[in-house]
Amino acid sequence: MIISLQQLNFHAHHGVLPQEQRTGGHFTVDVRLHLPDAACLSALAHDDLSGTVNYAEAHAVIVREMQQLSALLEHVASRIASALLHAFPPVQRVQVSVAKHCPPIAGYAGGPCSVQVDVPRRLVVLDFDGTLADTRQGILATMQATFAACGASLPPEADVVATIGLPLHESLAMLGGWQGEALQHAVDTYRTLFEQVGTSRIEAFPGVLSTLQTLHAMGCTLAVATSRGHASVVELCARLGIAPYIRHVLAADDVQHSKPHPEAVLRLQTITGVLPERTWVIGDTTFDVDMGHAAQALTIAVTYGNHTPERLASSHPHHIVHGFEELLPLIVK
Repeated sequence: MIISLQQLNFHAHHGVLPQEQRTGGHFTVDVRLHLPDAACLSALAHDDLSGTVNYAEAHAVIVREMQQLSALLEHVASRIASALLHAFPPVQRVQVSVAKHCPPIAGYAGGPCSVQVDVPRRLVVLDFDGTLADTRQGILATMQATFAACGASLPPEADVVATIGLPLHESLAMLGGWQGEALQHAVDTYRTLFEQVGTSRIEAFPGVLSTLQTLHAMGCTLAVATSRGHASVVELCARLGIAPYIRHVLAADDVQHSKPHPEAVLRLQTITGVLPERTWVIGDTTFDVDMGHAAQALTIAVTYGNHTPERLASSHPHHIVHGFEELLPLIVK
């Protein structure tokens, strides 16, 4: 289904020249919203407004964006498309045309100058530990404190690092050989100590904040799929300043099957309605890459985290990058 808002007229102040920004001019906007028929069944079959996009609400979004000054029509059109994608989750593609009437060109005698953008909804599924945040030292310090509190010796650092990305129960079972009540005691001890020992050592990797801001501004739906607990990752995202750009979080306690099982990605695709070919899964371990492959998504491995480039390559990601900012040209094409 396609919903169109056509020939919307505005007096706005977009332009490069000071005079344009001061006096404004005449602009027209055309918008086409693409929605899957399956997402609109209640509207198509039962005349129910909740099953479609409210034109008045869409118009209000466009008005708001047109009131925000931009020098370039390209930026105006991109902002409108992004705002509509964020405002209406069922919409899978937005086409926007912004036209400037009477452009300030000497001797110009033509019609309006316009810019058109066609922006699909993209789902970007991000691992947390080792991808968004450098948590290695915090995890190592907490593991050391946990093993000491449980009267056990911590295995070599390389063995601990190799388990990062797995659910905490699995990591501690592998490292300490604990089972049953002893394993649960170790898990509870770790979670308590992490707040005291590990949190202060965690920081976002270079380029993460600015790249997430840009992806969000380009209309991408950003989600975190992590083996960390839900409350922990939500708190850390807020602490690192990236929470405003993350729309969904699926943590270890939100799913039945942990990585590399694709449950988290499949659920996020269902929630957002995004097809596998428009889904990107990004992580620093083979667990993340294998999860993405199992969900038929596009995969990007980052080499600055916990698995070596050689180990990552063994999972055959679609792309391997060495810095978080290198994601942009791969996702936004």
